[in-house]
Order: sequence, then C-alpha cells, then structure tokens
Amino acid sequence: MRNILQSFATIYDMKKILVLLFFIAAMHSQSFAQYIFDIKGKDLEYVQGYEKAAKSVSVKPASQYLDVPGIGQPLIFRRTEKLLPDLLVYYFPNTKDSTINYVLYEWDESNFTKDRQAVKQPLEKLKPYIDKYTALKQQAVAFFGEPETSGSMNDLTLIEAGKFRQKDYFVKNGVSLEMYIALSNKQETNGIVSILPTHRIRMYIRTEPADR
Repeated sequence: MRNILQSFATIYDMKKILVLLFFIAAMHSQSFAQYIFDIKGKDLEYVQGYEKAAKSVSVKPASQYLDVPGIGQPLIFRRTEKLLPDLLVYYFPNTKDSTINYVLYEWDESNFTKDRQAVKQPLEKLKPYIDKYTALKQQAVAFFGEPETSGSMNDLTLIEAGKFRQKDYFVKNGVSLEMYIALSNKQETNGIVSILPTHRIRMYIRTEPADR
C-alpha cells in the first residue's frame, strides 16, 4: 500500500511539474506578442534579438527616412497577423550610441495593397482593428496608467463618413506613448484631390514626452 501511495504521489508531482512547465512556456511565448513600452537604454542589438525571438522578418526600407539630426535610419521588422494587416515595427536609433530613440508599431492596410491604396471594407473586416486597439490600450494602461483621450470608438457609423478616430496619450518616467486608430471607408474625388479609405493603427513610443 505504501509503494502504491508513493507511486501516486510521484505521478501527482510530475503532473504538477508538467502543468508548471506548460504555463511557463505559454508565458514565454506570449511575452513576444507584447510590445516594448520601456525603451530607455534598449539598443539595436537588444531589439534584433527580441524580434528574432518573436519570429519577425527583417524588412528593407523602401526609401530614406528624414528625421532630426542624430537619429539614424530605422530597423524594420514584419510580424504576421491573422485578422489584420501584418504588423510593421520601426526602430529608430540614436546615431551616437545605437540606443533606441523611438519605436513605431503600425497596422496599415495600405502597406500591402496595390499602389499602397486601401479599399472599402465591410464592418466585420474592420472590427479586428477595434479589438486590437482596445487590447493595446489595456496593456498601455497597465504600464503607464490612464491616458489623455480624444475622439471615440463608440459610433461605428462614423467609419463610412471618414470620421472614426480615437487617440490616446500616455507618459511615465520620461517615456511617452501616443497611439491612434483611424477607420474610414470614405472615397471621393474632387478635381485633382482624392480621398481614399484608411484603415490604420499606429503606436509611437518615445524616450521623451511627445510635443503636445
């Protein structure tokens, strides 16, 4: 009887260990689905390792980026998404020491369409943008605290009118996060001026508070 009890105890302990390992692996994999909110002191070597672990693909810049003196050309990575356009991540380094000056996370339909032009989409195709933005904001609130918010995501009818937009601004300990969502199915041409649909989420993280 004692040996049987010891066997059950051993099996029970092994199950606990397996469950613990499962949760550790899950937490590890999920960490790469997150975003680097605290970029202070992070350098190009760090973000390259981070994106490699996230299984991102390096992307060559399509053109030169003009920025303020002291900020170099970005490292760009592409992460696969299921219900949204793939995420593009831009890391802009300080030229003096290769530390990260700011990061841009961008989900934008026009990045992957012909002539970089978005097209009208039904509401069910656009709801994942709203879900993503809501999840991003929740993570940002957990790190930074409550934001200053302008605009709203409450009225979905504004998508057809081209007026669906929300912006949130966070700042903490010398790091700022500015994010916005813009969804528009408005399309019209007036002479040489054309208005095209826009389906986009952008999130900027900077090492100093953004200019207001």
